[in-house]
Amino acid sequence: MRIKTMTIKLKLVLLFFGFFCLPFLILGKFWYDRSMETIEYNAINNNQQLMRQINYNLDVYFSDIKKATLPLLAHPLVQQFVKIDPNNQYDYYDLSSRIRADLIPNMVYNRDDIYGLSIISLKGPYYSNIAFSDRVDSYRKEFADNNKDNFRILGISMTGDGTEVITVFRRIIDNETYVTAGYLIIDLSLNRTTDIINQAQLGKTGMISIVNTDDKYLYHPDPQKWQQLLPAKYKSHFENINTPYFTNGTGAGKSIVVYNRSASTGLTIVSEVPLRELMEDLIYFRNLTLGFVLLLIVLAFVTILSFSLSITRALSHLMNLMKKVEMGDLSIRAPLRKDEIGSLNRGFNLMLEDLNRLIKMMHTSHQKEKEMAIHQRESKIQMLQARINPHFLYNTLGVINAYAIIAKVKPISQMTVWLSDIFRYSIDNPEDTVSLAEEIQHMFNYIHIQKERYQSLEVDVDLDLNGLKDIHTLRLTIQPIVENAFIHGYEDYSIKPTYIGLRASFDDAGIKLLIIDKGRGMPPDLVETYNQAFDYMSEEQMLQASAPFGGIGMWNVHSRLRLEFGEPYGLSIVCSENTGTIVEIRMAYRKERSV
Repeated sequence: MRIKTMTIKLKLVLLFFGFFCLPFLILGKFWYDRSMETIEYNAINNNQQLMRQINYNLDVYFSDIKKATLPLLAHPLVQQFVKIDPNNQYDYYDLSSRIRADLIPNMVYNRDDIYGLSIISLKGPYYSNIAFSDRVDSYRKEFADNNKDNFRILGISMTGDGTEVITVFRRIIDNETYVTAGYLIIDLSLNRTTDIINQAQLGKTGMISIVNTDDKYLYHPDPQKWQQLLPAKYKSHFENINTPYFTNGTGAGKSIVVYNRSASTGLTIVSEVPLRELMEDLIYFRNLTLGFVLLLIVLAFVTILSFSLSITRALSHLMNLMKKVEMGDLSIRAPLRKDEIGSLNRGFNLMLEDLNRLIKMMHTSHQKEKEMAIHQRESKIQMLQARINPHFLYNTLGVINAYAIIAKVKPISQMTVWLSDIFRYSIDNPEDTVSLAEEIQHMFNYIHIQKERYQSLEVDVDLDLNGLKDIHTLRLTIQPIVENAFIHGYEDYSIKPTYIGLRASFDDAGIKLLIIDKGRGMPPDLVETYNQAFDYMSEEQMLQASAPFGGIGMWNVHSRLRLEFGEPYGLSIVCSENTGTIVEIRMAYRKERSV
């Protein structure tokens, strides 16, 4: 077996990378890994200190709440309230009035962090200075499940007026029997807790959450996770108190999770910081260093090998040019030089020029004729497409203006977005094909705006948008027909639009799309005129400037579809009666438009 001899160029490259580049890359990798470990270690230590500080501040705060509410547990009015007979309405209203007059002002109105104060008796009666009835049953169940806790943080709840509060409860002990007689519910403003949390900054996207003793999120930057169970992965790590941190995710989404549990409240403070934020400066310095080193490598490589590789590089370049010529690229040229290789390059260039001249002589006349025919056809199609009536856009602007001046409501924002989508879609290159799903979505923007005008409009759509993504059609073929249904099916008869339906079916020839309205319909002779024009007009007649009947909207869409796809594709009116009209659009299967 014959061993292939290495070229001089390959030998020089292997020596250069083996004795210079490889050692440097190994050293750089070792330095980068050690730097990453050091930054991660420092970040964990800093976050642990922050979590301990936040937990300490929360402990102080809830300890203050305990001290502030302790006198209430033994207050005579509270003791009397939890002992009253549920059937004695007079005592209930009398004690409620005295609590409202004596206790509530001192506790609630003198502290901005206490939003509400409520008392629940195990005998049944309860009192609260806020809307509270919707939470009583859930709290009673909570007391039954946790009847040994003297002080417990229940979680974040929503009051009747929509205020977010952290709810805690305390047991009320009967001062005569020394058994639990009721519970004191304190609703604390969430702002005080978030102020404590926000004192710590964890980069741009780092976040801090609080987990209660039930392994549920007491607080999370995302309100959707409040009262949600902690992920199982987090819970398993939290049980290991010897290692109060772990990493979550992989690659660019990797983050450092640090947690600290309070012995006083049982709350666990959790911080999660994306590792990429901690490494931004290091990555920048690494990239800068790598760029500088690569520049040095390139300069050294060029300096050392420039002379010895000058000949082999020129020959390799010429070989690559010859391979491109074999692939059919005759536009390339070899560089000119003042040596023996330059003479070879000049001969190569002369050969390519002769080949190009022969090919151009063979194809010039045929190419010109083909280009003239294509340009003439596309210009006429574009002329037909550009004549779509824009009066709907002006009507829409009028509706938006009416909302802005009279209603001053949110729909103006939605209509503006839909209208901007319609403008953007309409002004794109009309020669481009789009997926049928995109065309349907454009029609939906039009329907959304019409629904703002006609609140009772019913839109009945039976389409599989995912199945229409691979079907391509011409731009602005569906919306003009739907607009035609609104104008001629409803508005011409001074009736409000009540129904628009869309149905799609497939057969061997293509897709059939039905557009249905429940307007007054058209006269039978007009329906026959339309269908005859759709079926029997020639291609030359379709390219004319005027339609064979009054309007140009339906004729424009039909002509473009027929010219693009051929027969039998285009429009037809299935039926048109006093109960409504059904228009059929037939389109062919086609993945891409030919260029």
